[in-house]
Amino acid sequence: MKQQQINKKEPYYGTTDDEITMPSEQSLHKARNDKYLKALQTLAERDPEGFSNVAPELIKRSVWNWRGADPFFAERLSNWIDTAHKWSEFKEILPKEAHLARRKTVEKLSYDQLPKQYSDFLHHLSDRFEGDYTRWDASKRDQFTILGMLALEGKEGVRQGRLIHHLGLDSIGSVGLPGSNAIRAAKIALSRSAKPLQLWAPASGNGSERLHAFADANLADLVARFVLNQQAAILLPPAITLGV
Repeated sequence: MKQQQINKKEPYYGTTDDEITMPSEQSLHKARNDKYLKALQTLAERDPEGFSNVAPELIKRSVWNWRGADPFFAERLSNWIDTAHKWSEFKEILPKEAHLARRKTVEKLSYDQLPKQYSDFLHHLSDRFEGDYTRWDASKRDQFTILGMLALEGKEGVRQGRLIHHLGLDSIGSVGLPGSNAIRAAKIALSRSAKPLQLWAPASGNGSERLHAFADANLADLVARFVLNQQAAILLPPAITLGV
């Protein structure tokens, strides 16, 4: 009796007469994505309001998986989701890979090699900002956004008007109190957790021109590396002075 030899390293569906090779992984992904796209289309048609609420977060998460910590593209994406989708297609805002390569992953920090006061603070930040950022309350999101924006700019600092804008508070109130209060509360909470480090330089200026900055450029660099290795980095706008 003739026996058919089976190579166990090459799975297949077979009959006594022939073999049918399993679809490639790429084909399986395409088939599955086609089903997902049809499901999303159905949901968009049946529940347009609900779909509009969840679609932006789905897009942001997919972009995160693709590009990683890329605050530059994140701001362009946020603008598209908010307004530009009305007159442009999503593919039109995608980086041209020939001219703008995927942003390099920022090297993770080795806390053990840092001075104790730095490593203690970064460990605290890891605990404070753990978990799914989409489930954070407003105060935690504000703290991460302010911490990240100021760290990315280092001792150059960030104008209060820009901070308030990216907290989404620039259209509330006539004198900007909600925004300035949110910044003050976040800085105080973060400063307390950084002791004995002096986290912030004295703020200078007034109103939207008030300048906020880190006191220590080295610490700002460490914190910038920390935030860019978090999924929540997608919340941050592009840095002006830090070329990462």
